[in-house]
Amino acid sequence: MTIEKFQKSRATDENKVRKTLAKAFWNLASHYRLTQKEQSILLGIRENRARLNKYKDECELPDDPDKVFRVATLVGIHKNLRILFPHNREVVYKWLKTKRELFNGISAMDYIAEDPMISLKRLVSVRRLLDQLRVGA
Repeated sequence: MTIEKFQKSRATDENKVRKTLAKAFWNLASHYRLTQKEQSILLGIRENRARLNKYKDECELPDDPDKVFRVATLVGIHKNLRILFPHNREVVYKWLKTKRELFNGISAMDYIAEDPMISLKRLVSVRRLLDQLRVGA
């Protein structure tokens, strides 16, 4: 395989992954009833209604590894919640916005949004917390 073919193949694979994650993100945004502000925070972008609507209508994500990682982390959070609450989707879809002592009396979403400069770090910490709860650590 030549370098050109390899690079083209890799770019195609990355586009497929981004497209799959975009579909997952917009489905989760709907299920979790995320506001546009919350969508922006989770994606790590400035809130811009037109931009978000464009991404949603075209089922896309920004072409940025940070955004892909953020969405993959959100998918991991969702996966953990589905494992922790396999028979109660209502709990799964309300979990992100339910106030909890784990986050000093605020919701996980509020915890993530509290400081936009470290929203990625907080998103990952929520994922790690759920990883630990799932495995019983």
